Amino acid sequence: MTANLLANLAVVGLFVAVLALSQEWVQSWSRSARIIGMGVLMGLGAGASMELSIEVVQGVRFDLRLVMVSLSGIFGGPVAGLISGVIAALFRIQLGGAGVPVGIAVTAIAVGLGWAGFVLRRRFGLRPSLIAALSLTEAMMPALVVLMLPQEARNVAAGTVMLPFMALTGVAFSLAVIGIEHSRYRGWLTHLTKVALSQAPDFFYIKDRQGRIVLANDAAARVSGLAAGGDAVGLTDFDLTDADRAQVLFDAEQALFRTGVPIVDFEEDVPQADGSVRTMVTTKRPIFNADGSIAGLVGVTKDLTERLALERKVSDTRAELDVVLNEMSEGLARFDDAFRLVFSNANYRALFPLTGEARQPGAHIRDILKAVVETGEQVLDGLAAEDWIAAVIEKMDTGGEEQVKMYDGRWLLIRSTPLRAGGTVVIVSDISDLKEAERNLMAVAEQMRVLSITDALTGLHNRRDFDNGLAAHFETARREGFDLSVILFDIDRFKAYNDTYGHPAGDSCLKRVAASIRDNVKRPADLVARMGGEEFAVLLPNTSLSGAQKVADNIRGAIEGLSMPHSGAENGRVTISAGVAALDREGRIETGDQLVEKADRALYAAKANGRNQVVSAPLG
Repeated sequence: MTANLLANLAVVGLFVAVLALSQEWVQSWSRSARIIGMGVLMGLGAGASMELSIEVVQGVRFDLRLVMVSLSGIFGGPVAGLISGVIAALFRIQLGGAGVPVGIAVTAIAVGLGWAGFVLRRRFGLRPSLIAALSLTEAMMPALVVLMLPQEARNVAAGTVMLPFMALTGVAFSLAVIGIEHSRYRGWLTHLTKVALSQAPDFFYIKDRQGRIVLANDAAARVSGLAAGGDAVGLTDFDLTDADRAQVLFDAEQALFRTGVPIVDFEEDVPQADGSVRTMVTTKRPIFNADGSIAGLVGVTKDLTERLALERKVSDTRAELDVVLNEMSEGLARFDDAFRLVFSNANYRALFPLTGEARQPGAHIRDILKAVVETGEQVLDGLAAEDWIAAVIEKMDTGGEEQVKMYDGRWLLIRSTPLRAGGTVVIVSDISDLKEAERNLMAVAEQMRVLSITDALTGLHNRRDFDNGLAAHFETARREGFDLSVILFDIDRFKAYNDTYGHPAGDSCLKRVAASIRDNVKRPADLVARMGGEEFAVLLPNTSLSGAQKVADNIRGAIEGLSMPHSGAENGRVTISAGVAALDREGRIETGDQLVEKADRALYAAKANGRNQVVSAPLG
């Protein structure tokens, strides 16, 4: 028996190892393919475990198939768990014997446990407490199998294999859960890293000690005339460029492998196939093994052609640029690498009227900012003076932009750009008009949004917004297992009310009814809408049928309590009828429209039964 126990544990380890080692590859699959793959793999693992099962009496087998089925559901979701469960059940039927019904039953229970574990994992994460709880539950499965066996088989199994299999099941399950979770995370992280590198604009590559490319991103491949990074794997510089240049690169890399000294910012002009020349800057650093030996190198090459051309152009037109800078509408200033002001145009000083005198060549940025604090020229957004000064200097050092509010209500956009040669250029623009236009536009947009979801007469949500809210809450309720209820209201004999009192009075009646419904629906998440005419609806997330019925009856009583005269109604006053429907947990209501239809049928029944009452549609 010991050999079979170890063989079953080995099967679980083998299939979990296959799953772990394939995570990097699997992460590139579509979601549906990952789910199906998980279900099939774990189902085959369950079948393999059954092939090594221990037959305690004829036709009654013990193995670790339930561990595989539960793992499939926990990590692949309900569909994956169901696939592996079906495969396991088919294997068990093929083996035959008196234990087939029990085997299929506990397989179904394992599918359910996997489903429950999947929901708990997504909600709380795989905390140690959850792993322990799931492992304990899984460990009890062999005991459940024993309890379901006939008396004779139960006695034999309880005395021979039950306790060993309970211990083995718990240990195998907990180790497998921990291993799969870590491998899934590492696979996701590796996949994410590769995707990020493949999309990086710079040329990134890794080489072994023989100069062969092990990994390259798409940008590096394209500059060498290849379609994608994978096409470069296994190639060397001798395959990608002319022999002379390849030899120079190879010799430099071999020197790096011998000495461990990195190649930093190596600049070269590289002829292109179209006859042009690109300026490249490359940094290569050694990759060390755990023992300190060099395994290869990682390189990053940047194409600086356009940047260098721009710098030359700026240098050639410096005189003309000085004139332009002083005539431009934006303020411009240049600081050196010690953060002292080197140059500023007239508009730069004019945009800061309280500290213009402090912004003279040679002034340090810290002194300028202290003058801003002392004069209150700029709103600091609650920051302490020293913290604000430090943040501004850091932004000048790293680059970026920010919008600042001035003491007189103006808004300035300040953009800082560090220079390659050292120092920082600061450009300041007055964006007060843009900020005002932005505020006006946002206000109009908000007004339009509110109008698009609001009923003009009552101020309630309109039918379109109700439908959108119903669709969103319905999907959440179905997915998470929450309650969801809908109430439909209809003013009794409203046509007779309009005919008797006129349409202006009818509109007033609608407004009072709408206000009363809204006043009796307290929670922010609830949604009250006018569906059209005299019909209203209330959407109640996280509310059961009985709870919704209480809300509906409170509203019905509140409307009746308004005591609005209505000579055409049965009791001489305005009343409403209501139909209530709730989402059942068995999933027999498949769409939000079906939920509304149930409430509508209940409303019809309320009106048919005499009006001024609430009727709830039964669940199911």
